[in-house]
Amino acid sequence: MLGIHDGHNAGAALIDKEIHANSEERFVRVKNYRGFPYKSIEYILRNKDFDYVTVAGVFRKQKRLKELRNFQEKVNKRFIYIYHHFAHSYLYKLSNFKEALVISIDGAGDGLSFLASIANKDLEIIAQSTYLDSVGDFYASITELLGFKPMEDEGKVMCLSAFDAEDNIDLKIIDYLENIRSFKNYLNCVGSEATKELKKILKFYNFKDMVRIAKYAQGELERVVLKAIDHLSNEYGVENIVFTGGVAQNVKLNSKIAEKYNLFVPPFMGDEGLCLGACLSDKRINRLEINNTYFGYEIKNNNVEPLLKNMKYEYIEDKDIPEVIGELIIDNKVVCIARGKMEFGPRALGNRSIIALPTKENKERINKNLKRNWFMPFAPTILYEYVEDYLINPTYSPFMTLLFKVKDDKIKEIEGVVHVDKTTRPQMLKRESNRIYYDIIKYIYDSINLPVVLNTSFNLHGEPIVCTEKDAINSFSRTDFDALLLGNYLIKR
Repeated sequence: MLGIHDGHNAGAALIDKEIHANSEERFVRVKNYRGFPYKSIEYILRNKDFDYVTVAGVFRKQKRLKELRNFQEKVNKRFIYIYHHFAHSYLYKLSNFKEALVISIDGAGDGLSFLASIANKDLEIIAQSTYLDSVGDFYASITELLGFKPMEDEGKVMCLSAFDAEDNIDLKIIDYLENIRSFKNYLNCVGSEATKELKKILKFYNFKDMVRIAKYAQGELERVVLKAIDHLSNEYGVENIVFTGGVAQNVKLNSKIAEKYNLFVPPFMGDEGLCLGACLSDKRINRLEINNTYFGYEIKNNNVEPLLKNMKYEYIEDKDIPEVIGELIIDNKVVCIARGKMEFGPRALGNRSIIALPTKENKERINKNLKRNWFMPFAPTILYEYVEDYLINPTYSPFMTLLFKVKDDKIKEIEGVVHVDKTTRPQMLKRESNRIYYDIIKYIYDSINLPVVLNTSFNLHGEPIVCTEKDAINSFSRTDFDALLLGNYLIKR
């Protein structure tokens, strides 16, 4: 079956013997692209057939309906529409839980902002909130209040909340009411109107004030979401939690949940994952096990060489890549990687990554090149066998969905990937997930006793992660990084 999401962060997915999924933003080069996923569908359907189409989301305006109808006439297939939060929630089929409490929270979708269900053989709805009582919109309004872009920069608010400042805001804007099993928004408005109301209440004049507001918002988010989960978990006797929707991108919140429950967060928890969730609504699919997110556009060597005219490059066999790239990293070079299938979801996990030694100097250099905000931390990739050497109470986290405290005696060693609160958001890498990427880091470990690299997504700040061979060359040319591994071709400055 083919899954389509034609709204915010549009995409398409298809499940046959494997998973194929792409976000349209990667092809059209517009971050969080809103529209019909023509290019994603075109790429996925090369030499592939499907029996019907599942569409994420039910309510849309006439223009979008016409685009869907035109596509239906073109493919002449049956269409089934899946409610927005159901499409998020069906991602529970990627977990290994036989039974789970599934919590979907975001700004809004099909009139709802929150859906809680019990997942067993299917989904049983147990709680809901409308978009007027939206936890996601509360956090988005704080994001806009602080001068950032809502529905995109919420991670900046979360990162600011880690800095030191007096947390003395006593204000009740959002809560969870157990008797009605719903969140409650006491502003009684959302969107830009909510931001206007917040501006009357929350004033800021400097960085410390911004941190105070961010700490307040993060604290309230954690309080109300945990209150809802505690209530529903206790009532239904379920300790396994699947947390999805845009709010599940908040890794500080995720880690708070993981302290109390068995937690699974899909690696594509935001709207980009709706197309795949729509596919998983098919009753013929029970569970799918994933150990990576490499479902997208595939870099092909025969597409690379024609692009390398007037460039110095060398071809490297797969077996030699770990040593060649490992030596560059050990020599303190910054290396861009674009090879194999593109990751699906918001995180680069080794196939569209920029990697370097996890030093403070490299953090500053990469921040400057990518034009990132100085207060945004970088994440590491850590070989799974060594996570206990670096992290306090680690649990397996392969998709950068959780935060962990770094051991005090290891902070200096990897300070380029440690935030001000001594936390880090790791990709814990097993060899079966990405053999060559694993072997690069293993070569570094064998050489200098360091099983960690700084890993950030290969894109300039504000742009989507690179997709094609041309994207990789274009993005690399706009930085001063030292090397690009494009397929099996190494380009060095």
